Amino acid sequence: MARWVCINGEVVPGEEARISVFDRGFLHGDAVYEVMPAPGGRPLFWADHVERLWASAARLALPMDPDAETLRAEVDAVCAKVGGDVYVRVIVTRGEGLRLDPADAGHANRVIIGQPLTPDPAAAGGYALHTVHLAHASLDAKAKSSNKLPVVLAVAEAKRRGADEVLRVDDHGFVLEGGTSTFFAVFGEAVHTPPLESDILDGITRRKVLQVARASGVAVVEAPIPHADLAAAGEMFVTSSTRGVVPVRRLDHRPLPAPGPVTATVQAAYAALVAAQ
Repeated sequence: MARWVCINGEVVPGEEARISVFDRGFLHGDAVYEVMPAPGGRPLFWADHVERLWASAARLALPMDPDAETLRAEVDAVCAKVGGDVYVRVIVTRGEGLRLDPADAGHANRVIIGQPLTPDPAAAGGYALHTVHLAHASLDAKAKSSNKLPVVLAVAEAKRRGADEVLRVDDHGFVLEGGTSTFFAVFGEAVHTPPLESDILDGITRRKVLQVARASGVAVVEAPIPHADLAAAGEMFVTSSTRGVVPVRRLDHRPLPAPGPVTATVQAAYAALVAAQ
């Protein structure tokens, strides 16, 4: 697999990429990141991802350097090396520093990883979800930080149970999101998803799916969803930047249509939006 990496402006083959063991992203998960597909080497919804990257950094008081234009030039350079459709991960760490004190950090490090974008084989037939009671996936759900150990352990549990993804539920029994995805349930003809006021990330694909669903005449409800109410849902799907809209074929032990008619409508509308970009 052709992987290329840009570290602080220098593009190197993936196997030659190196960053210090004293980097705080490695030591403490003290970093923010964005993941996006780049069909034909063009990052999808770039402005949205940049906006969220800067917002995540602000929430963690993590300095951002350089500016967005320089960052885009570096992403483009990595994409040109990989060629074709590219998976892009942009990471910004606080820099080097062994102690927990942020004042111990040196200059921020930025890393851009590019590799060929390949479809998830499990997504083709729909995902099986496993419910986990995990109220907080990270310290701050609104910041896309690299500190993901709770989700790593939850996904490992899901895999052991034969599932593809987790469905997080909070301490009060309300649905939140997947490990790396946003969750939607269809009740009747309406698409329901937890509101941003809950402990979930403001997903880029979530934004676009809500936009195209409404434009397609699909009713959308952003409101808390008790996990117990999912027994009445006729369809479910999850979304993420690199996977798009993925139907859910099973929640725990309950089979579901994958996709159902409403999910298929949303899938088609989102695909049309991506093609238009």
